[in-house]
Amino acid sequence: MSEQFVAVVVTVSTCCVMPILIVWLVTKARTQRTDRKMEVLLKAIEKGTEINPELLVESNGGRDVKMKLLKRLGTGVVTSILGLVCILFAAFNVLSFDEWGYYAGLPFLAIGIGMLVSFGFGIKFLRPEIEADERKLLK
Repeated sequence: MSEQFVAVVVTVSTCCVMPILIVWLVTKARTQRTDRKMEVLLKAIEKGTEINPELLVESNGGRDVKMKLLKRLGTGVVTSILGLVCILFAAFNVLSFDEWGYYAGLPFLAIGIGMLVSFGFGIKFLRPEIEADERKLLK
């Protein structure tokens, strides 16, 4: 009875609660960022200073793309390691990881490998921009 209860709790928390929490956290962070930007703009308007129009536009410069690539690298490494750990635990039957260790590990491993491949292709396509930035730093 207790093993079934734990399995249900883990499944529900993984499939339902965790995605809801992730969406909530991302939405909250975006709202806070927008609120901070609006506070700065309102203070600038109250003081009568001139407002830079670039503040009103979301920036999608090269630095954002590079940060997304670094996030993909980090996510790929972490999920790949998590998948490998689950699979190894299932293979050596550590902590009662039976078949479900394989079922849990394979999606994590696939997502991690996908993120790492995506990072590789992103680096390949951004190679000229990265080299230009390095030349600027060396000058």
